[in-house]
Amino acid sequence: MASADAWVFQSIVERFRDGVVVIDVDGVIVYANEAYSRILGVSPERLIGKRMETVEPGAEITKVLHTRFPIQKNPVYIKSLDKYVSVQIFPIEKDGRTVAAVSIFKDATDVAKLEREVEKANKKAMRYKRRIEAENELSKIQIIGKNKNFLNTISQALIAAKTDATVLIKGENGSGKDLIAQAIHANSRRKNKPLIVVNCAAIPESLFESEMFGYEEGSFSGAKKGGKAGRFELANGGTLFLDEIGDMPYAVQSKLLRVLESGEIEKIGREDAVPIDIRLIAATNQPLEKMVREKIFRRDLYFRLNLVEIQAPPLRDRPEDIGLLANHFLEGMNRKYGKSIRLSTEVMAFFQRYDWLGNVRELQNCIEHAVILCPDGALEMRHLPPHMGELSNPIPDAGQDLRPARGKESLREAKIAFESEMMRRAIDASGGNKTRAMEMLDMSRRTFYRKIQKYNL
Repeated sequence: MASADAWVFQSIVERFRDGVVVIDVDGVIVYANEAYSRILGVSPERLIGKRMETVEPGAEITKVLHTRFPIQKNPVYIKSLDKYVSVQIFPIEKDGRTVAAVSIFKDATDVAKLEREVEKANKKAMRYKRRIEAENELSKIQIIGKNKNFLNTISQALIAAKTDATVLIKGENGSGKDLIAQAIHANSRRKNKPLIVVNCAAIPESLFESEMFGYEEGSFSGAKKGGKAGRFELANGGTLFLDEIGDMPYAVQSKLLRVLESGEIEKIGREDAVPIDIRLIAATNQPLEKMVREKIFRRDLYFRLNLVEIQAPPLRDRPEDIGLLANHFLEGMNRKYGKSIRLSTEVMAFFQRYDWLGNVRELQNCIEHAVILCPDGALEMRHLPPHMGELSNPIPDAGQDLRPARGKESLREAKIAFESEMMRRAIDASGGNKTRAMEMLDMSRRTFYRKIQKYNL
């Protein structure tokens, strides 16, 4: 009867689609069905009598012999099999002691692959959803763009907008950092509160503290009657956008850090601190990491600002957006000046290969300049600003030798040479008018004159 029972049991288990293996108390395989041998790719005859550790190193079933606790895992990757399996393992006990362990598992590789494909599709759908959200938001705030990296930047901004986290926007001048800041504020819980913009490069160092933190009446000679609310107070409940944060005086940086950490400001002439509730967004076109190493920007403030970093791509990295932006600006300038001018093919081709060192702002200024000078019809090359032809760099041929002019010129030296040459050309092209040269280069006054001294111009 016992042998008949064993035959019935074996006949049933052999019909299982799931793999079944049994080991004795010494970890030796005493039974394996066809499904198990098929999954391993080894015949049952070669499995029976082998130690499980030899057949399947690190197998969970051997642990059950000692722990006496069942295990269920769904699914798990078996490296030796290069398969995903769903596993149920339990001990076999007799007279209160463990005499064997049974493992029942099914090949879940196809299911796991399907799950990975579904996850991949979900991620792709989420990226598409975020791109649509980014495009919708762009249309609301009148930002033009189809470039994948640019839409990804806006998508990151929209994600950050849902929090109160400090955001640091990095990018070249004119690349739209201010518009990204507006998008963050417009999609935040503070959207119905003020957005106060501060250009750190435009405030004289001597006035920085009073402008940022305000002062009380009579706190110093010439103080305004009734005192003055600083930018932090004006932004209370809303968002404070500190543009060109790299130009903030070093002495003020420690005070900004203290405000961010304490949530209070100290007004000039007032004894007690004023609590404030703001969301801070900062932007810069300067290498803050390098400035930290050179000890001209505080390390602790940099890490406090750089909680979420967003990179605004330059216009030259958004070639598909150049035509969109040019036509958008052209429509606006036509309305502004009562004209119906169109872009010539030659100008559009030039726009595609021009460097746009001033980015979107330079393109907008270029279009306005050309519309003013173009009487009617097509906008031609002769209508563009004079400096554009001089400062443009054509795209090099694939085989062009790109080695520096001097034998061992470093990248840093090449950048310095390029920047100083650009400034010299802008000054020459503007006839020595430094204000006009600043506009061409899209530099703040402070940065412009600092580099004038640096490059002995």
